[in-house]
Amino acid sequence: MKIRALLSHMVVGIPGGCLIFMGMLTFNALLGRLVPTGRWTMLPLLCLTALTVGLMARWMRPYHGLGTALAAGLVAAAILLTLRLQPAPGSDAGPVFGPVGMLAAVGFSALGGWVFPRLRKSKR
Repeated sequence: MKIRALLSHMVVGIPGGCLIFMGMLTFNALLGRLVPTGRWTMLPLLCLTALTVGLMARWMRPYHGLGTALAAGLVAAAILLTLRLQPAPGSDAGPVFGPVGMLAAVGFSALGGWVFPRLRKSKR
């Protein structure tokens, strides 16, 4: 892979990974106001936001969207790893900040980048 293509994936993937993480926290805060949430509530929200960001990456960059979606998932996994290594006192979101959450961020983001063209072809 060319260095220029890798750099372009990372330049777009960094804000995408931050969007995955911030979207998960925002949706969890809004959902917490409506219904009581538990430890496992954040994991489906992480999967949903990672899938959405992967779909948006592929939509905005039709030819290089899968690489960008994968880069966004890796950035989100790096943020989760950092928070796992330096936990906040009293935080109790182990499934999200553990290996399951990191794999979910990368996997669902890549799935979103991969599935978008298949959704468009199936409608024809």
